[in-house]
Amino acid sequence: MTRFLLVALAAASVLAAAGCGSGGSTPATTAAAKDGTAGVFMAQILREEINGQWALQWRSLHPGHQALISRAQYVACSQRMGTNFGTGDEVFRVVDIRDDPIKVPGVPQHTSKLVTITFHHPGKQGLTYHMHAVRVGAQWKWILGGPFLSKLARGRCLDGSPLQPDA
Repeated sequence: MTRFLLVALAAASVLAAAGCGSGGSTPATTAAAKDGTAGVFMAQILREEINGQWALQWRSLHPGHQALISRAQYVACSQRMGTNFGTGDEVFRVVDIRDDPIKVPGVPQHTSKLVTITFHHPGKQGLTYHMHAVRVGAQWKWILGGPFLSKLARGRCLDGSPLQPDA
């Protein structure tokens, strides 16, 4: 249980810093059914995170943020965080989807969906994630959060380790 909570907290910090806390704003509530595709998308991003599918996860990253960190760099940074603790029995539930205005470097869009998802292993205490989905054309993309962007600007991964140059 303790290992699960520590790794789950690491995953939460990656996802919160990588994309997604609400930043203290108070978005207007919309019914989850109004645009459930954002919830499905963000649940998939969370699944990819905990299953160590970081290269797949990077493919869904906003193009403005893909320009800041290569797939190889993102995978290397994510491996160091150790968020790949998925076992296949996880339960995900989209609790809420809200419109949320954003102003994020590298992201020209100013509207997003703030998706709240609960996640747990059966019989264990779970966590709640708040993640932003942004429409880019006809597709949803996720975005890196302020702490991750700040570290990248200093040539670092989210955990503070150096960002390795691409080979």
